[in-house]
Amino acid sequence: MIQSMHMNVPSNRSYWLPIAIAAAFFAVAIFGIVTYVNTLAIRNSEKAVAHSYAIREAAQQLLSAMKDMQTGQRGFLLTGDESFLSPYVSGVDKAETEFTTLHALAESDPKLSDRVKRLRASFDEQQAHFIETIELRRAQATTSVDEQVLRLVKSGRGKAAMESARQVAKQIVETENEQLQESETHNRYLSAMSQTTITAGHLIALALILTTGLAAWLDRRKRDAAELALLKEQDELAAVIDAAFEGIVAFNDDFSIRFMNPAAADILQVNRDDSFVRSILDFVVWPNRRDDPSLNPASTNGSGVHAAKGTAGHEINNPFAVAASEPIREFDNQLMVRNDGTEFPSSGTATHTVTETERFTTVRFRDLTDFHTSLIKQREYSAILEQINDAVLVCDLDGKVRSWNSSAEQLFGLNESQMAGSHARTLISAEPEQWDRERQELLRTGRVSSQFAWKSSGGRDYVLEQRRSLIRDESGEPSGKLLFLIDITDRVRDEEKKRRTQRLESIGTLAGGIAHDLNNVLTPIVMSAKLLKRGSKTPERLLDNIVTSADRGGRMIKKLLAFAGGDEGQRTQVDLSELLLELEEILSHTLQQTIDLQVRVPEQLRKVDADSTELSQVIMNLAINARDAMPGGGRLEIDVADFDVDESRAASSDTLSAGPHVLLTVTDNGEGISSDIIDRIYDPFFTTKAQGKGTGLGLATTLGIIRSYSGDITVYSEPSVGTKFSIYLPSSKLTPNPVGASEATALPTGNNETILIVDDEPMILDTARETLESFQYNVVTATSGVEAVATFKSQSDSLNVILLDMMMPGMDGFEVKDTIRSIAPNARIIATSGLRRPGHEGGRLLDVDGFLAKPYTDEQLLRIVRKVIDQPNRMTP
Repeated sequence: MIQSMHMNVPSNRSYWLPIAIAAAFFAVAIFGIVTYVNTLAIRNSEKAVAHSYAIREAAQQLLSAMKDMQTGQRGFLLTGDESFLSPYVSGVDKAETEFTTLHALAESDPKLSDRVKRLRASFDEQQAHFIETIELRRAQATTSVDEQVLRLVKSGRGKAAMESARQVAKQIVETENEQLQESETHNRYLSAMSQTTITAGHLIALALILTTGLAAWLDRRKRDAAELALLKEQDELAAVIDAAFEGIVAFNDDFSIRFMNPAAADILQVNRDDSFVRSILDFVVWPNRRDDPSLNPASTNGSGVHAAKGTAGHEINNPFAVAASEPIREFDNQLMVRNDGTEFPSSGTATHTVTETERFTTVRFRDLTDFHTSLIKQREYSAILEQINDAVLVCDLDGKVRSWNSSAEQLFGLNESQMAGSHARTLISAEPEQWDRERQELLRTGRVSSQFAWKSSGGRDYVLEQRRSLIRDESGEPSGKLLFLIDITDRVRDEEKKRRTQRLESIGTLAGGIAHDLNNVLTPIVMSAKLLKRGSKTPERLLDNIVTSADRGGRMIKKLLAFAGGDEGQRTQVDLSELLLELEEILSHTLQQTIDLQVRVPEQLRKVDADSTELSQVIMNLAINARDAMPGGGRLEIDVADFDVDESRAASSDTLSAGPHVLLTVTDNGEGISSDIIDRIYDPFFTTKAQGKGTGLGLATTLGIIRSYSGDITVYSEPSVGTKFSIYLPSSKLTPNPVGASEATALPTGNNETILIVDDEPMILDTARETLESFQYNVVTATSGVEAVATFKSQSDSLNVILLDMMMPGMDGFEVKDTIRSIAPNARIIATSGLRRPGHEGGRLLDVDGFLAKPYTDEQLLRIVRKVIDQPNRMTP
């Protein structure tokens, strides 16, 4: 079938091989005829030779018989004994026999016949002479020979007859010898010629046969190679047709299917082996078919257009019919029907093929169902995209915009013509390096997302979240990318507010414990101070109590500021054992008495690199969640221990690496977490607490803090059994500071430099002035911003450092700093504050020469003053 449809074997091949074979047989026949003729000639010559030999032999035998007659005759004449006549009698008989032979041999030779007659005459004359002498001798009674007989013998008549016969016989023999010699010579010639002819003929025939055989072998090889190439081409073509995704069906003029490829069988839902008993019209939809299913293929209408007739007499043109004037016909959206009766649209071509022996039509078609479905889906997707409030861009791999929705036009403030051909990186004002970095990540993982600040052409500030994902073609190769731009400005603002609210919740939770601890801090300070005024006998111990309590209060304030967002901690080596023991005291005053708090720490524990304030926030978040899960009371266990993460555990985590870690666990026996929500507990703003009882940011913040340390957190929970959080933190890689190093170094002293102290708190002014003056500094004070500016203007030449409080009523520290900088850009300023920190002031504290956080010690004050005085001038190049 494939060969008849697609192969045209060349018909103009020159078939010279039969001619060569015929020539070889003709040559063999010619040489055979020549050989046959020569053989006949040789045979005739041999017959002539045999004839000559027979004549010669008969002549010689006749002479021999005549001699025998003569011998017998003479013996009888001499003896008279009749017994001597026996040779004579036998000679006579023999002679007669030979004469008979000679007469027979001489029938066709007149010359020989004449000689035989002459020989007969000589024989008869001798015979008469012999008979006469014999009769005379018989007539004598005596034994002696009679004179008459002697005279008769002596007369020479017998001898003359014998001589005559001998001469004639000699002529005959000589003549036959000559003929024998000629015949033998001719035979030798014919034999040699036959041998030569046969040999030459055989050689030529053999050469022709060998040449013809070789030519036949070469021609067979060429034909075999051509057949193999043809079979290979047929197999390749059949493989291509079988692998084609389009349906291919060939049918005869009577509509019977003669070929169907697998794609067509799949589309039409038929078995290929059963398709050859089907008609192509079984799979075509035409008008009235649904009403008259009896329509069957019948015949052609004689014009090259196939038709179908039903029992009702309908005649319907075959939609795949191809007229003689139009060998190829295209069709589109032609309805076809599957074997199960479902209809589907198709498009393709019909080609009519006419060969020397066959006529058939080949239909190539595609199922347009998926295409129509995709068009419908495309319209649906377009409608959906237009309903999306977020900007959606479809780009090529380089970022050139190909399509977009109306929200994108509104976001960028561009019309359709301006959007066409624009570049996504330009639209969102992305840095080239960041864009290329995210592009590589997109090609590697298939999706990428980021968050960035963006200002519109109208000057409005946005916070946008971009989500990029790859668009792949049918082969799975990237062909473009989809870019979602989500306006999260309000969400980011709300998140920031809720984060601060969450911190304030933590502060509110800690307020009771902090108030209790602050009272504990203030009580020994007040009592020790009063005892000193009264003249205590142990002033040094009381002073140590005051200093220790003040330091403790300062650390509490720093933690409180950190929870409220007023401070950003610095990563240092943290001993979780010490941190947990500090938090245990706070939690004991924070948790209700019905909760049994168990904190277990080992004697030796690895340190971790972290911010102690952030770790305190993590532990407090988990403890407060545990408290809320045990409204009726319960048990809360906090344990810490060294832990080594192995390769398998590290492979199951996105952040952990194999090696030494510290494991912190927080376990409660509260209500637990149900399995349907446990995967969502780290989602921002997800909370199971009542409205106003939680922000849903606690665990999200905890997860972010832990993973920022390259650690991880896991949870195991069972409803009504309890919950266990496990936190893995890598062991410290920082170099530890020697204990007591600062105390071991002597405090720096001044060289009569002048320090301006600006603070609205009189006690701070007095203690700071007394501290500096006791270490060889000159001190000038100001209690307000206005006074500070006036003092600076009057004494700017003599002032070496300005210690400036940033929070004062009226003219605050920022205004004082800016005013002094405008007067003397090189002025050295040390900022101090109990709340404000450089990282939270939008860069307004980046131009100071040093920062001293309140509360501070005399050591911290002396060291930073000395450091600022000794450092090069900030304006010096």
